[in-house]
Amino acid sequence: MSKRLFIKAENVIHAYGEQTVLDFERFYLYEGEKVGLVGRNGAGKSTLLKILAGEIEATKGLVVKECEPFYFEQFGSDDSYRETDYAEAGRLGVGDRIWQENVSGGEETRIRLAQLFSSQRAVAFLDEPTSNLDLDGVELLKKRLKEIDTMVIISHDRSLLNEFCNRIVEISFGKLQSFNGNYDDYLVQKEEQVKTQQAEYEEYQAEKKRLKGIYLEKKAKAKSLEKKPKNLSSSEAKAIALGASRKPEDKARGMERSATNVLKRIEHMEVKEKPKEEPTVRPDFRLTNPPKNPIVIRGEHISFSYDQNVIFDDADLIIKNGSKVALLGGNGAGKTTLLELIAKREGIYVVPGAKIGYARQNMSQIDMNLTVLENVKRVSIQSESLARIILARLLLSERDMNKKAADLSGGERMKLSFAMLFVSDVNLLILDEPTNYLDIPSVEALEKLLTEYEGTLLFTSHDKMFVDKIATDRLYVRDGKIVDF
Repeated sequence: MSKRLFIKAENVIHAYGEQTVLDFERFYLYEGEKVGLVGRNGAGKSTLLKILAGEIEATKGLVVKECEPFYFEQFGSDDSYRETDYAEAGRLGVGDRIWQENVSGGEETRIRLAQLFSSQRAVAFLDEPTSNLDLDGVELLKKRLKEIDTMVIISHDRSLLNEFCNRIVEISFGKLQSFNGNYDDYLVQKEEQVKTQQAEYEEYQAEKKRLKGIYLEKKAKAKSLEKKPKNLSSSEAKAIALGASRKPEDKARGMERSATNVLKRIEHMEVKEKPKEEPTVRPDFRLTNPPKNPIVIRGEHISFSYDQNVIFDDADLIIKNGSKVALLGGNGAGKTTLLELIAKREGIYVVPGAKIGYARQNMSQIDMNLTVLENVKRVSIQSESLARIILARLLLSERDMNKKAADLSGGERMKLSFAMLFVSDVNLLILDEPTNYLDIPSVEALEKLLTEYEGTLLFTSHDKMFVDKIATDRLYVRDGKIVDF
Protein backbone atom coordinates (compact mmCIF):
# COMPACT_ATOMS: atom_id res chain seq x y z
CA MET A 1 0.00 0.00 0.00
CA SER A 2 1.54 3.30 -1.12
CA LYS A 3 2.03 6.07 1.41
CA ARG A 4 0.24 9.37 1.00
CA LEU A 5 2.41 12.29 -0.13
CA PHE A 6 1.85 15.18 2.29
CA ILE A 7 4.39 17.77 1.12
CA LYS A 8 6.06 18.23 -2.27
CA ALA A 9 8.72 20.92 -2.75
CA GLU A 10 10.61 21.15 -6.06
CA ASN A 11 13.30 23.48 -7.48
CA VAL A 12 13.12 25.70 -4.42
CA ILE A 13 15.31 28.79 -4.11
CA HIS A 14 15.07 31.16 -1.18
CA ALA A 15 17.13 34.30 -0.65
CA TYR A 16 17.37 37.07 1.89
CA GLY A 17 18.48 40.06 -0.17
CA GLU A 18 21.51 38.92 -2.16
CA GLN A 19 22.22 35.92 0.08
CA THR A 20 20.80 32.63 -1.21
CA VAL A 21 20.01 30.40 1.77
CA LEU A 22 18.31 27.48 0.00
CA ASP A 23 18.72 26.13 -3.53
CA PHE A 24 17.60 22.50 -3.83
CA GLU A 25 15.85 20.23 -6.36
CA ARG A 26 13.29 18.38 -4.23
CA PHE A 27 11.94 17.54 -0.80
CA TYR A 28 9.07 15.07 -0.39
CA LEU A 29 7.38 14.18 2.91
CA TYR A 30 5.33 10.99 2.98
CA GLU A 31 2.85 9.75 5.56
CA GLY A 32 4.61 8.05 8.49
CA GLU A 33 7.95 9.77 7.93
CA LYS A 34 9.69 11.39 10.88
CA VAL A 35 12.37 13.62 9.40
CA GLY A 36 15.14 15.33 11.36
CA LEU A 37 16.67 18.45 9.80
CA VAL A 38 20.36 18.94 10.63
CA GLY A 39 23.01 21.46 9.62
CA ARG A 40 25.07 24.31 10.99
CA ASN A 41 23.65 27.53 12.45
CA GLY A 42 22.50 29.67 9.53
CA ALA A 43 22.31 26.71 7.10
CA GLY A 44 18.59 27.36 6.54
CA LYS A 45 16.87 24.72 8.72
CA SER A 46 14.25 27.07 10.20
CA THR A 47 13.75 28.76 6.83
CA LEU A 48 13.03 25.39 5.17
CA LEU A 49 10.61 24.46 7.94
CA LYS A 50 8.74 27.77 7.52
CA ILE A 51 8.51 27.25 3.75
CA LEU A 52 7.19 23.70 4.14
CA ALA A 53 4.70 24.82 6.79
CA GLY A 54 3.49 27.68 4.60
CA GLU A 55 4.62 30.35 7.05
CA ILE A 56 6.70 32.04 4.35
CA GLU A 57 6.76 31.75 0.56
CA ALA A 58 9.90 30.60 -1.24
CA THR A 59 11.58 33.10 -3.57
CA LYS A 60 11.26 30.54 -6.40
CA GLY A 61 9.98 27.00 -6.77
CA LEU A 62 6.93 24.82 -6.24
CA VAL A 63 5.59 23.85 -2.81
CA VAL A 64 2.41 21.77 -2.66
CA LYS A 65 0.78 20.85 0.68
CA GLU A 66 -1.74 18.01 0.85
CA CYS A 67 -2.26 18.58 4.59
CA GLU A 68 -2.54 21.35 7.15
CA PRO A 69 0.54 21.01 9.40
CA PHE A 70 0.96 22.39 12.88
CA TYR A 71 4.04 24.60 13.08
CA PHE A 72 5.84 24.94 16.42
CA GLU A 73 8.30 27.79 16.04
CA GLN A 74 11.41 28.16 18.16
CA PHE A 75 10.47 31.61 19.44
CA GLY A 76 6.69 31.76 19.78
CA SER A 77 4.76 34.91 20.62
CA ASP A 78 3.90 35.47 24.27
CA ASP A 79 0.15 35.19 23.76
CA SER A 80 0.09 32.45 21.11
CA TYR A 81 -0.97 29.81 23.64
CA ARG A 82 -3.84 31.53 25.43
CA GLU A 83 -6.41 29.18 23.82
CA THR A 84 -4.49 26.03 24.82
CA ASP A 85 -6.60 23.04 25.84
CA TYR A 86 -6.56 22.73 29.64
CA ALA A 87 -6.40 18.92 29.66
CA GLU A 88 -3.41 18.90 27.29
CA ALA A 89 -1.66 21.49 29.43
CA GLY A 90 -2.30 19.29 32.47
CA ARG A 91 -0.66 16.31 30.77
CA LEU A 92 2.45 18.44 30.26
CA GLY A 93 2.43 19.61 33.88
CA VAL A 94 1.37 23.23 33.27
CA GLY A 95 -2.42 23.09 33.66
CA ASP A 96 -2.27 25.69 36.44
CA ARG A 97 0.06 28.00 34.48
CA ILE A 98 -1.81 28.77 31.25
CA TRP A 99 -3.61 31.79 32.76
CA GLN A 100 -0.53 33.17 34.52
CA GLU A 101 0.96 36.39 33.22
CA ASN A 102 4.55 35.42 34.10
CA VAL A 103 5.84 31.94 33.31
CA SER A 104 9.37 30.56 32.98
CA GLY A 105 10.91 29.71 29.61
CA GLY A 106 10.38 25.99 30.23
CA GLU A 107 6.74 26.50 31.25
CA GLU A 108 6.09 28.66 28.19
CA THR A 109 7.51 25.91 25.94
CA ARG A 110 5.30 23.28 27.62
CA ILE A 111 2.20 25.45 27.17
CA ARG A 112 2.88 25.94 23.46
CA LEU A 113 3.53 22.20 23.06
CA ALA A 114 0.16 21.53 24.71
CA GLN A 115 -1.38 23.65 21.96
CA LEU A 116 0.36 21.46 19.38
CA PHE A 117 -1.00 18.22 20.83
CA SER A 118 -4.53 19.59 21.05
CA SER A 119 -4.56 20.67 17.39
CA GLN A 120 -5.39 17.18 15.98
CA ARG A 121 -3.44 17.77 12.77
CA ALA A 122 -1.82 15.04 10.67
CA VAL A 123 1.65 16.61 10.40
CA ALA A 124 3.78 18.48 12.97
CA PHE A 125 6.67 20.79 12.14
CA LEU A 126 8.80 21.35 15.25
CA ASP A 127 11.64 23.86 15.60
CA GLU A 128 13.68 23.11 18.75
CA PRO A 129 10.76 21.80 20.87
CA THR A 130 13.08 20.93 23.81
CA SER A 131 14.27 24.54 24.27
CA ASN A 132 14.28 25.44 27.98
CA LEU A 133 12.76 22.07 28.97
CA ASP A 134 14.25 20.24 31.96
CA LEU A 135 14.77 16.46 31.86
CA ASP A 136 11.22 15.78 33.11
CA GLY A 137 9.82 18.10 30.45
CA VAL A 138 11.78 16.33 27.71
CA GLU A 139 10.44 12.95 28.86
CA LEU A 140 6.85 14.28 28.83
CA LEU A 141 7.45 15.63 25.32
CA LYS A 142 8.78 12.27 24.13
CA LYS A 143 5.67 10.46 25.41
CA ARG A 144 3.42 12.81 23.45
CA LEU A 145 5.58 12.75 20.29
CA LYS A 146 4.92 9.01 20.05
CA GLU A 147 1.33 9.93 19.21
CA ILE A 148 2.35 11.96 16.14
CA ASP A 149 2.56 9.87 12.95
CA THR A 150 4.34 12.32 10.63
CA MET A 151 6.73 15.11 11.54
CA VAL A 152 9.68 17.25 10.53
CA ILE A 153 11.82 18.27 13.48
CA ILE A 154 14.81 20.50 14.16
CA SER A 155 16.56 19.69 17.43
CA HIS A 156 20.05 19.81 18.91
CA ASP A 157 18.93 16.96 21.20
CA ARG A 158 20.51 13.99 19.43
CA SER A 159 18.81 11.46 21.70
CA LEU A 160 15.46 12.84 20.48
CA LEU A 161 16.55 12.49 16.84
CA ASN A 162 17.73 8.94 17.55
CA GLU A 163 14.51 7.90 19.24
CA PHE A 164 12.01 9.33 16.75
CA CYS A 165 13.52 9.97 13.32
CA ASN A 166 13.50 7.46 10.48
CA ARG A 167 15.15 9.87 8.03
CA ILE A 168 17.73 12.66 8.43
CA VAL A 169 18.02 15.52 5.93
CA GLU A 170 21.24 17.51 6.06
CA ILE A 171 21.26 21.11 4.81
CA SER A 172 24.65 22.34 3.62
CA PHE A 173 25.36 25.32 1.34
CA GLY A 174 21.66 25.46 0.42
CA LYS A 175 21.52 21.84 -0.79
CA LEU A 176 19.61 18.95 0.80
CA GLN A 177 20.99 15.44 1.26
CA SER A 178 18.83 12.63 2.62
CA PHE A 179 20.02 9.75 4.85
CA ASN A 180 17.83 6.82 5.89
CA GLY A 181 17.60 6.02 9.59
CA ASN A 182 18.10 8.02 12.79
CA TYR A 183 20.90 10.39 13.79
CA ASP A 184 23.40 7.63 14.65
CA ASP A 185 22.70 5.99 11.27
CA TYR A 186 23.31 9.35 9.61
CA LEU A 187 26.70 9.67 11.34
CA VAL A 188 27.77 6.22 10.10
CA GLN A 189 26.69 7.01 6.53
CA LYS A 190 28.36 10.43 6.71
CA GLU A 191 31.63 8.85 7.90
CA GLU A 192 31.53 6.37 5.01
CA GLN A 193 30.90 9.27 2.66
CA VAL A 194 33.97 11.09 3.99
CA LYS A 195 36.10 7.92 3.60
CA THR A 196 34.91 7.54 -0.01
CA GLN A 197 35.62 11.23 -0.61
CA GLN A 198 39.14 10.80 0.79
CA ALA A 199 39.79 7.73 -1.42
CA GLU A 200 38.49 9.55 -4.51
CA TYR A 201 40.65 12.58 -3.67
CA GLU A 202 43.79 10.42 -3.33
CA GLU A 203 43.00 8.62 -6.61
CA TYR A 204 42.44 11.96 -8.32
CA GLN A 205 45.75 13.34 -7.04
CA ALA A 206 47.65 10.19 -8.13
CA GLU A 207 46.16 10.27 -11.65
CA LYS A 208 46.81 14.01 -11.93
CA LYS A 209 50.44 13.45 -10.90
CA ARG A 210 50.82 10.61 -13.45
CA LEU A 211 49.42 12.71 -16.30
CA LYS A 212 51.60 15.69 -15.34
CA GLY A 213 54.62 13.38 -15.56
CA ILE A 214 53.59 12.26 -19.08
CA TYR A 215 53.01 15.88 -20.10
CA LEU A 216 56.46 17.00 -18.91
CA GLU A 217 58.05 13.97 -20.60
CA LYS A 218 56.41 14.76 -23.94
CA LYS A 219 57.32 18.47 -23.65
CA ALA A 220 60.95 17.54 -23.03
CA LYS A 221 60.93 15.10 -25.98
CA ALA A 222 59.41 17.76 -28.26
CA LYS A 223 62.15 20.20 -27.27
CA SER A 224 64.89 17.65 -27.94
CA LEU A 225 63.46 16.89 -31.41
CA GLU A 226 63.68 20.57 -32.31
CA LYS A 227 67.44 20.57 -31.67
CA LYS A 228 69.92 19.20 -34.19
CA PRO A 229 71.98 16.25 -32.93
CA LYS A 230 75.35 17.05 -31.36
CA ASN A 231 78.57 16.70 -33.46
CA LEU A 232 76.59 17.11 -36.72
CA SER A 233 76.96 20.04 -39.06
CA SER A 234 73.88 21.82 -40.31
CA SER A 235 74.29 20.28 -43.80
CA GLU A 236 74.60 16.74 -42.34
CA ALA A 237 71.51 17.24 -40.15
CA LYS A 238 69.61 18.54 -43.20
CA ALA A 239 70.65 15.51 -45.28
CA ILE A 240 69.43 13.11 -42.55
CA ALA A 241 66.17 15.01 -42.32
CA LEU A 242 65.59 14.77 -46.11
CA GLY A 243 66.10 11.02 -45.97
CA ALA A 244 63.72 10.60 -43.06
CA SER A 245 60.01 9.94 -43.54
CA ARG A 246 59.09 12.85 -41.21
CA LYS A 247 60.93 16.07 -40.59
CA PRO A 248 62.18 16.71 -37.01
CA GLU A 249 60.03 19.84 -36.77
CA ASP A 250 56.94 17.79 -37.72
CA LYS A 251 57.79 15.21 -35.06
CA ALA A 252 58.30 18.02 -32.54
CA ARG A 253 54.93 19.56 -33.43
CA GLY A 254 53.25 16.18 -33.10
CA MET A 255 54.82 15.66 -29.70
CA GLU A 256 53.68 19.18 -28.64
CA ARG A 257 50.12 18.32 -29.73
CA SER A 258 50.31 15.08 -27.77
CA ALA A 259 51.54 16.98 -24.69
CA THR A 260 48.73 19.53 -25.12
CA ASN A 261 46.16 16.72 -25.28
CA VAL A 262 47.48 15.32 -22.01
CA LEU A 263 47.19 18.81 -20.46
CA LYS A 264 43.58 19.03 -21.65
CA ARG A 265 42.87 15.66 -20.01
CA ILE A 266 44.21 17.08 -16.73
CA GLU A 267 42.08 20.22 -17.08
CA HIS A 268 38.93 18.18 -17.79
CA MET A 269 39.40 15.76 -14.91
CA GLU A 270 36.56 15.89 -12.37
CA VAL A 271 38.01 17.75 -9.40
CA LYS A 272 37.84 15.83 -6.12
CA GLU A 273 38.03 17.91 -2.95
CA LYS A 274 40.00 16.77 0.06
CA PRO A 275 37.77 16.24 3.14
CA LYS A 276 38.24 19.08 5.62
CA GLU A 277 40.25 18.14 8.69
CA GLU A 278 39.84 19.76 12.10
CA PRO A 279 42.96 21.41 13.55
CA THR A 280 44.05 19.48 16.64
CA VAL A 281 46.24 21.94 18.54
CA ARG A 282 45.04 22.61 22.09
CA PRO A 283 45.86 25.41 24.60
CA ASP A 284 48.89 25.09 26.89
CA PHE A 285 47.04 24.55 30.18
CA ARG A 286 50.23 25.02 32.25
CA LEU A 287 50.05 28.77 31.51
CA THR A 288 46.96 28.98 33.77
CA ASN A 289 49.04 27.87 36.80
CA PRO A 290 46.38 25.33 37.89
CA PRO A 291 45.94 24.42 41.59
CA LYS A 292 47.38 21.14 42.87
CA ASN A 293 44.75 20.62 45.60
CA PRO A 294 42.81 17.31 45.31
CA ILE A 295 39.56 19.16 46.21
CA VAL A 296 38.95 22.55 44.55
CA ILE A 297 35.37 23.32 45.75
CA ARG A 298 33.86 22.43 49.11
CA GLY A 299 30.54 23.49 50.55
CA GLU A 300 29.19 22.46 53.98
CA HIS A 301 25.77 23.26 55.45
CA ILE A 302 24.84 25.44 52.45
CA SER A 303 21.59 27.34 53.03
CA PHE A 304 20.08 29.86 50.64
CA SER A 305 16.62 31.39 50.07
CA TYR A 306 14.90 33.91 47.82
CA ASP A 307 12.44 35.67 50.12
CA GLN A 308 10.35 32.75 51.47
CA ASN A 309 11.48 30.32 48.75
CA VAL A 310 14.09 27.92 50.16
CA ILE A 311 16.59 26.85 47.49
CA PHE A 312 19.22 25.08 49.65
CA ASP A 313 18.75 23.74 53.14
CA ASP A 314 21.88 22.40 54.88
CA ALA A 315 23.33 21.05 51.62
CA ASP A 316 26.88 19.75 51.09
CA LEU A 317 29.11 19.85 48.02
CA ILE A 318 32.54 18.51 47.01
CA ILE A 319 34.18 18.99 43.59
CA LYS A 320 37.44 17.13 42.88
CA ASN A 321 40.30 18.69 40.94
CA GLY A 322 40.18 17.80 37.24
CA SER A 323 36.65 16.38 37.40
CA LYS A 324 33.93 17.25 34.89
CA VAL A 325 30.75 17.56 36.93
CA ALA A 326 27.23 17.71 35.46
CA LEU A 327 24.78 19.55 37.71
CA LEU A 328 21.33 18.07 37.09
CA GLY A 329 17.82 18.83 38.32
CA GLY A 330 14.45 20.24 37.32
CA ASN A 331 13.62 23.81 36.34
CA GLY A 332 13.77 25.99 39.47
CA ALA A 333 15.70 23.42 41.53
CA GLY A 334 18.60 25.83 42.09
CA LYS A 335 21.28 24.78 39.59
CA THR A 336 22.02 28.28 38.30
CA THR A 337 21.83 29.64 41.87
CA LEU A 338 24.52 27.15 42.92
CA LEU A 339 26.74 28.15 40.00
CA GLU A 340 26.37 31.82 40.99
CA LEU A 341 27.29 31.06 44.63
CA ILE A 342 30.42 29.20 43.51
CA ALA A 343 31.40 31.93 41.04
CA LYS A 344 31.01 34.59 43.76
CA ARG A 345 32.59 32.29 46.41
CA GLU A 346 29.64 33.06 48.70
CA GLY A 347 29.25 30.48 51.47
CA ILE A 348 31.24 27.95 49.40
CA TYR A 349 35.01 27.47 49.67
CA VAL A 350 36.97 27.58 46.40
CA VAL A 351 40.77 27.07 46.62
CA PRO A 352 42.72 30.32 46.06
CA GLY A 353 44.59 28.94 43.02
CA ALA A 354 41.34 28.28 41.16
CA LYS A 355 40.66 30.98 38.55
CA ILE A 356 37.00 30.76 37.62
CA GLY A 357 35.72 31.29 34.09
CA TYR A 358 31.92 31.55 34.02
CA ALA A 359 29.96 31.33 30.75
CA ARG A 360 26.60 32.80 31.68
CA GLN A 361 23.51 32.32 29.55
CA ASN A 362 23.37 36.08 28.90
CA MET A 363 26.98 36.09 27.60
CA SER A 364 27.70 39.34 29.44
CA GLN A 365 31.46 38.77 29.22
CA ILE A 366 31.47 39.69 25.50
CA ASP A 367 32.23 43.28 24.42
CA MET A 368 29.68 43.83 21.66
CA ASN A 369 31.65 46.74 20.17
CA LEU A 370 34.73 44.59 19.45
CA THR A 371 35.25 41.98 16.73
CA VAL A 372 35.36 38.26 17.48
CA LEU A 373 39.17 38.17 17.28
CA GLU A 374 39.53 41.36 19.37
CA ASN A 375 37.35 39.86 22.11
CA VAL A 376 39.49 36.73 22.19
CA LYS A 377 42.83 38.59 22.13
CA ARG A 378 41.59 40.85 24.95
CA VAL A 379 41.57 37.93 27.40
CA SER A 380 44.04 35.48 25.84
CA ILE A 381 47.28 34.22 27.41
CA GLN A 382 47.83 31.93 24.41
CA SER A 383 49.38 32.84 21.05
CA GLU A 384 47.21 34.49 18.41
CA SER A 385 47.68 31.52 16.06
CA LEU A 386 46.37 29.15 18.75
CA ALA A 387 43.47 31.51 19.50
CA ARG A 388 42.55 31.38 15.79
CA ILE A 389 42.70 27.56 15.86
CA ILE A 390 40.36 27.44 18.88
CA LEU A 391 37.90 29.71 17.05
CA ALA A 392 38.16 27.47 13.97
CA ARG A 393 37.60 24.35 16.08
CA LEU A 394 34.40 25.99 17.33
CA LEU A 395 33.38 26.45 13.68
CA LEU A 396 33.97 30.19 13.52
CA SER A 397 35.55 31.00 10.15
CA GLU A 398 38.19 33.59 9.23
CA ARG A 399 35.35 35.78 8.00
CA ASP A 400 33.52 35.39 11.34
CA MET A 401 36.66 36.46 13.23
CA ASN A 402 36.40 39.96 11.75
CA LYS A 403 32.69 40.37 12.55
CA LYS A 404 31.56 42.70 15.31
CA ALA A 405 30.21 40.68 18.25
CA ALA A 406 26.98 42.71 18.00
CA ASP A 407 26.40 41.22 14.52
CA LEU A 408 26.72 37.60 15.65
CA SER A 409 23.82 35.17 16.05
CA GLY A 410 23.04 33.69 19.47
CA GLY A 411 24.90 30.50 18.59
CA GLU A 412 27.95 32.40 17.33
CA ARG A 413 28.08 34.51 20.51
CA MET A 414 27.92 31.33 22.59
CA LYS A 415 30.88 29.89 20.69
CA LEU A 416 32.82 33.14 21.10
CA SER A 417 32.28 33.07 24.85
CA PHE A 418 33.67 29.51 24.97
CA ALA A 419 36.70 30.45 22.87
CA MET A 420 37.41 33.34 25.26
CA LEU A 421 37.42 30.91 28.19
CA PHE A 422 39.64 28.31 26.51
CA VAL A 423 42.42 30.82 25.72
CA SER A 424 42.22 32.82 28.97
CA ASP A 425 44.07 32.23 32.26
CA VAL A 426 41.12 30.42 33.91
CA ASN A 427 41.50 26.84 35.15
CA LEU A 428 37.99 26.16 36.50
CA LEU A 429 35.16 26.38 33.98
CA ILE A 430 31.52 26.99 34.91
CA LEU A 431 29.06 26.59 32.02
CA ASP A 432 25.33 27.21 32.39
CA GLU A 433 23.38 25.37 29.65
CA PRO A 434 26.26 25.58 27.14
CA THR A 435 24.36 23.86 24.32
CA ASN A 436 21.62 26.49 24.18
CA TYR A 437 21.55 28.24 20.76
CA LEU A 438 24.07 25.75 19.31
CA ASP A 439 23.45 23.52 16.30
CA ILE A 440 24.54 19.88 16.42
CA PRO A 441 27.93 20.36 14.66
CA SER A 442 28.76 23.12 17.17
CA VAL A 443 27.67 20.94 20.12
CA GLU A 444 29.93 18.16 18.86
CA ALA A 445 32.83 20.59 18.38
CA LEU A 446 32.36 21.85 21.95
CA GLU A 447 32.24 18.25 23.21
CA LYS A 448 35.68 17.57 21.73
CA LEU A 449 37.21 20.65 23.33
CA LEU A 450 35.66 19.92 26.74
CA THR A 451 36.74 16.28 26.58
CA GLU A 452 40.33 17.45 26.02
CA TYR A 453 40.09 20.19 28.67
CA GLU A 454 42.61 19.58 31.48
CA GLY A 455 41.01 21.73 34.19
CA THR A 456 37.95 21.32 36.41
CA LEU A 457 34.54 21.72 34.77
CA LEU A 458 31.13 22.29 36.36
CA PHE A 459 28.15 22.55 34.00
CA THR A 460 24.38 22.31 33.68
CA SER A 461 22.70 20.77 30.64
CA HIS A 462 19.40 19.21 29.62
CA ASP A 463 21.16 17.44 26.72
CA LYS A 464 21.50 13.83 27.89
CA MET A 465 23.98 12.80 25.19
CA PHE A 466 26.15 15.85 25.92
CA VAL A 467 26.16 14.96 29.64
CA ASP A 468 27.00 11.33 28.89
CA LYS A 469 29.96 12.28 26.71
CA ILE A 470 31.47 14.93 29.00
CA ALA A 471 30.65 14.20 32.65
CA THR A 472 32.95 12.21 34.90
CA ASP A 473 30.63 12.92 37.86
CA ARG A 474 26.96 13.88 38.30
CA LEU A 475 25.30 15.90 41.06
CA TYR A 476 21.50 16.14 41.35
CA VAL A 477 19.89 19.22 42.91
CA ARG A 478 16.48 18.56 44.47
CA ASP A 479 14.52 19.36 47.62
CA GLY A 480 17.20 21.78 48.82
CA LYS A 481 19.97 19.14 48.74
CA ILE A 482 22.85 18.27 46.42
CA VAL A 483 22.89 14.52 45.86
CA ASP A 484 25.90 12.65 44.48
CA PHE A 485 24.90 10.08 41.86
